[in-house]
Amino acid sequence: MPTRPKDLVDYIEDAPTSWASSLEDYHKTPAIAFLNECVQSTDAIGLCRRRFKRKNDGNLAKNSQDSLYRLGGAAFSSMMSHFEMYQRFLFAGMLEASRFDPNFRLAECVKYLERDSNMALNIERLLAYRGRPAPIGQLIADSVGSWHNPERVISHFKALVPDYVFFSGKESTLLRTLWQLRHSIVHTGGWLTHADAQKVLSLVLVGDRPILLDERFVEAVARRLHGIIKRSTSGIGAKFETKLAPAILAADRAAVITLFTVRSPRPAWLATPV
Repeated sequence: MPTRPKDLVDYIEDAPTSWASSLEDYHKTPAIAFLNECVQSTDAIGLCRRRFKRKNDGNLAKNSQDSLYRLGGAAFSSMMSHFEMYQRFLFAGMLEASRFDPNFRLAECVKYLERDSNMALNIERLLAYRGRPAPIGQLIADSVGSWHNPERVISHFKALVPDYVFFSGKESTLLRTLWQLRHSIVHTGGWLTHADAQKVLSLVLVGDRPILLDERFVEAVARRLHGIIKRSTSGIGAKFETKLAPAILAADRAAVITLFTVRSPRPAWLATPV
């Protein structure tokens, strides 16, 4: 009698203790959690690049190159998903910590977010948290959406720190390119359609083709995102910390400072320009 196949969920393994970042890590230090994931994705592709079969001239064999194209696209897409988590969890943590700002204008923040994103709290999403702690910052971050749009992300953070621009013009331009590539890999089978290419100036001339990423693409993206994370997180953190009440408890102040901590296994990458 044939053996009954395992249920698909049985193939989901427990995360090893060495796994890069947990949701709790993102709650405490979103930048560190993301940068650890960046480096692990880069190292995974690097290991494949070093171990895959090569021809006598040193170039990758065809099956090795084809495999790296597929793995590179998957690693890049995963990296961008983690970048979204970085944005959402940093925003959520700042929203929670705004209670320590005696001059925080709650009504203005709400109006800003509602005007910018047509935010609506979904009752089904709220009920999904029953029996679990539900940080209000995370619920709001999940509801505002538009985390793949740099201009909208800038607006979200302006609701919390009006005098800071979260991404520079060059950073926004780069992120629009990365988000479109990720969208095409995930939603159009790794094909950059002509219509999608027209949405981003940098991609206008490279449409109607599969997205085959050079073997060093993932590392190049990881380096640039390191630079963006360093500037955006440290910059908005410095602004935010000046708004804290002088009488805030030491433990609460330490938690806020930790929220904006930036550290990476590749510290030199933090200086990478866009």
